[in-house]
Amino acid sequence: MAEESSDDSPSITMKTNPKVVIIGAGISGIMAGHELAKEGIQDFVILEATDRVGGRIWSVDLETAPGRKTELGANWIHGIHANPIYKIATQHNLLSKLYQGRKLGQRMMFLHQDGHPVNTKNDSVGAFIWREFSEKLDRYHGQERHIREMVLHQRLLGECIISGCNNMNDIALSEVGSFQELPGVHYVIPPGFEQICHILKENIPSEALRLKHAVSQIKYGQADGAEHPVCVECQNGQKFYADHVIVTVSLGYLKQHHDRLFEPLLPVEKLSAFERVAMGTVNKVILEFDGQILPDGIFRLELIWDRLEEDELVDLSERWFKKLGSFEAVTDNVLMGWLSGDEAEYMEKLSEEEVGKQCVDVLKRFLHRSVKELPNLKKVSRSTWKSNPFSLGAYSFIPVGAFAEDIETLAEPILDKDHTPTVLFAGEATHPNFYSSSHGALLSGKREAQRIIDLHHGGATNGDI
Repeated sequence: MAEESSDDSPSITMKTNPKVVIIGAGISGIMAGHELAKEGIQDFVILEATDRVGGRIWSVDLETAPGRKTELGANWIHGIHANPIYKIATQHNLLSKLYQGRKLGQRMMFLHQDGHPVNTKNDSVGAFIWREFSEKLDRYHGQERHIREMVLHQRLLGECIISGCNNMNDIALSEVGSFQELPGVHYVIPPGFEQICHILKENIPSEALRLKHAVSQIKYGQADGAEHPVCVECQNGQKFYADHVIVTVSLGYLKQHHDRLFEPLLPVEKLSAFERVAMGTVNKVILEFDGQILPDGIFRLELIWDRLEEDELVDLSERWFKKLGSFEAVTDNVLMGWLSGDEAEYMEKLSEEEVGKQCVDVLKRFLHRSVKELPNLKKVSRSTWKSNPFSLGAYSFIPVGAFAEDIETLAEPILDKDHTPTVLFAGEATHPNFYSSSHGALLSGKREAQRIIDLHHGGATNGDI
């Protein structure tokens, strides 16, 4: 039965089972559907452009370790305290001590590009940074040098807050990899991070999930008398009418397509926030070998490249691989490397064979004094988040010129003339505290579902996830 609003609230008719369209079946969209279904709102549909659930969570099989997964997208559960993903993973026995961020007793290996180890035993992060920067600082004098010293010192103070120390000289460089970010360690999920999405969608009716349904336009604010204020049109010609639409697509997609995606155009303050908040590119390279790569007891190889000013003048084709700062062992036979920015985007243009060959050359360069002979490379996998047409980047960050308030603006819903939210926004870029994270994405989906639940069910909920 419809419920009429009170005299002191907007003059709208509330429905106990409103029609909702959720755009995107990443973790935020799946979480939104999970919450709606849990609270008895069943008249919803999730429209996903691709042929799979997960979005920027993408687990792939390892050829050299049957039954084991690795990640092209979200990699870790970042901390355990009040982390909903950790809660789900533990409730469903997806974790084990063996697969924490690292095994006890394992260490990182710092190697120079000439293959010699970098001595870090009696060094500190603070001393290392000041020593490395001193040569560059010597190029400046007087106030120019002082300003740069202050900026560097300020950044070190920020790191002190993160690390919980008095001075970064208190932190041993060789033990950086052993640091467990409070309030908990980082976990990987051996069966695959995508299992979190599969668990959440168990209570979502199968007919509500529509794969290969790319959205072409969202029309909102329909004329008076229209049964539903929102119409979502798909590229396949289907139309879905709703009282609310939850948009969970990536910030990269919104930045590039907002002008054609929404009719009418979004408010100028939201468009300005789209413009200011940045979408970064971070990619992974996964190398599978036919034998163990790193020496016993080493879980991570840190690559210490010579930093030459002339490197910036060299074409990306000759230096993209120098953005590979480390390789981490997924298993004894599998390494995962990361790179970001322009180099990550350039890597996407190369074939997997070219990427693999260059990575093996890098490993030979750094390991030739530590490993007698590298095993044979069997398989190369890599992510391509920038060129993925539905992500157009990996995750968001706040660049110079943007503000934390811009994230809040991204999260604000579009209200109709009765001040009812019709177009709602979720996704990692809309969480003010956890942007760029998978748990931020999940919590944002829950937030927007709760907004609809509060509106139509008076805020009654059935508890936690």
